[in-house]
Amino acid sequence: MLSAFPKGLFAHARGFRFALAHKGYLALTAIPFGLTLVLFAAGVWVFAANDDKLLALIWSPRAVDAGQALGVLYWLYVHVAKAVLYALVFVLSYFLFMVVATILASPIYDAIAGSMVRKLRGNGASHENTLPWWRVMLEQAKQAVFVAAVPVLLVFVPVIGQILAPLVAAALLAFEFIDFAYARDEPRFAVRLKAMAARPLTLLGFGLPLLVPVLNILLFPCAICGATLLYLDGPGRDVIPSGHK
Repeated sequence: MLSAFPKGLFAHARGFRFALAHKGYLALTAIPFGLTLVLFAAGVWVFAANDDKLLALIWSPRAVDAGQALGVLYWLYVHVAKAVLYALVFVLSYFLFMVVATILASPIYDAIAGSMVRKLRGNGASHENTLPWWRVMLEQAKQAVFVAAVPVLLVFVPVIGQILAPLVAAALLAFEFIDFAYARDEPRFAVRLKAMAARPLTLLGFGLPLLVPVLNILLFPCAICGATLLYLDGPGRDVIPSGHK
């Protein structure tokens, strides 16, 4: 159980090694990498232009003369809570932009995951759940509504929700990447989500680095390779390839 977190964490290094050993995959990851850079820049600009407005959605007490208790709360807000909330809002803003980037790059991610699954399982047969590129984007967009909504809604739950929000965002972002390979074997979203929810430390190990500014830019190009390897070592390990049924 304790090895699950480092296994998810080191999957990124495994993904890089795999891509470097198979240059065709490395070339494909260049496209979503460029897209991620553009959206990251857009996310930083939106946050910088609207940071106070975004922060006010969570908490923005006013310094009014309403007794000592409010004065203490306002002091805490200005000197402590505001910095924490700024970090939270920035992480969630970036998370939402990454969800959008994943939708736009989903046909490429799907092609990489499918190719890796067939290559590493040693079967050349097509998977039953292979979809055309437009269906991949549509399914990813529908799934993204759930993935994006849960962490954002948690932000509005006092204290505990604001602690859980970035953790849930990291886990769901990891699930997004792993799901490209998983969806080829299991068409039911609820089944896939339940199976991966039973591996929270694996998801956090893989997902938390993807929410760290600058580091995530370096990790995103080969994240799909690492996630596919993680799937094949986990839920996909005992799956019978479609060509061998």
